[in-house]
Amino acid sequence: MPGMTRNLESSVVADQRADGRPSVRGLLVLIVVGWLLFNAGTTIGRFTGPDYSETTDRGVGTVEKCERRGPITLFDGVGYFDACYLWVEWDRNASERILVDDPGFFQGEKPGDTVRIGYGVSRPEVSHWSTLDLLMYCFCGIGALLAGLGLLRLGTRLKQSLLA
Repeated sequence: MPGMTRNLESSVVADQRADGRPSVRGLLVLIVVGWLLFNAGTTIGRFTGPDYSETTDRGVGTVEKCERRGPITLFDGVGYFDACYLWVEWDRNASERILVDDPGFFQGEKPGDTVRIGYGVSRPEVSHWSTLDLLMYCFCGIGALLAGLGLLRLGTRLKQSLLA
């Protein structure tokens, strides 16, 4: 547009130095965006679970003790989730005490509550959604790729500046 000038220095896309190397700020933005996408993917993964029909053994678990984890975790997404110890009486195997710390597995159960459980840690109440799995893998993959590229470029840039 006539009379208007664009300041390319403030644009993240054009955030490069005169020598063609991306700025540290641009690389940090890339790393943070990648991390956020990865955590969005792992958060989406909480709404789907392993297919209950494919479990090798089933049983009933009694919740013994729970602890709340979150709000932000490294590989389990964003938000709170419960990690609980269960005493499980399997249909075909011996009873055992297990820790289930999979995000999205518990839905507010308290000590003394019982849950149906499948070996491999699945529940019939948490359905398997292939679409959510695909979305989760896309977000995690793109996020990890962006963060990895940002870290690689940042490392190369720091190495070059130290050698110069």
